[in-house]
Amino acid sequence: FLGQTVNAYRNGDVDFGRLLRRASAIAGIERIRFTSPHPCDMTDSVIDAFAESDKVCPQVHLPVQSGSDDVLVRMERGYTRDEFLLLVERLRAAKRGLALSTDVIVGFPGETDADFEATVELMRMVRFDSAFMFKYSRREHTKSFGWEETVSEEEKGRRLQEIIALQERISADINQQLVGGSFDVLVEGPARRREGWLAGKTPQFKTAVFPAVGCDPGDTVPVRVTATTAHT
Repeated sequence: FLGQTVNAYRNGDVDFGRLLRRASAIAGIERIRFTSPHPCDMTDSVIDAFAESDKVCPQVHLPVQSGSDDVLVRMERGYTRDEFLLLVERLRAAKRGLALSTDVIVGFPGETDADFEATVELMRMVRFDSAFMFKYSRREHTKSFGWEETVSEEEKGRRLQEIIALQERISADINQQLVGGSFDVLVEGPARRREGWLAGKTPQFKTAVFPAVGCDPGDTVPVRVTATTAHT
């Protein structure tokens, strides 16, 4: 299911949790994913359906944007740092082997050194499997478009490189712990960098590359992990 704040879906008495349950009951559907949810719309109904259905993959993209309460208020995100951390705990308790990804913005107007350090600390605490990381840039038709920028482009770049390096280390460490394990991989097609190999996704949405051994795109095959990088 694809949509901005997809978990806010409602059609009559069918909320997103019920939608997940209905989709899970359809014969022939093997995997269910959704993106991008908003933390504020991750209701009990959604979490319960996420936990109960084996077809809903153990992977959630949960955009945090910042680890600072002050920045979250200016962004009008609707949740606090502690509320986000509690949600992470609930999701991990609901789904074994859960992989979490996120979005992070650095250099938002008004972001202080302490605000940035709060983001770094949150990333260390949560240990996301992966993250999409950006430096703030003004966009027309947004509330912050007319705000004074308080962080220089040079400092934005420095902060961005710091969290990228941190996330690379975390992702590499998490993936290294998967060596020796086996996963059902949904085959997508030829691997980009290894001729004669295939690539696909684990239930956690991690990319796996493996020798082509009589399987085709659309097949689901068991793959044992022998080596990892931060991304594969």
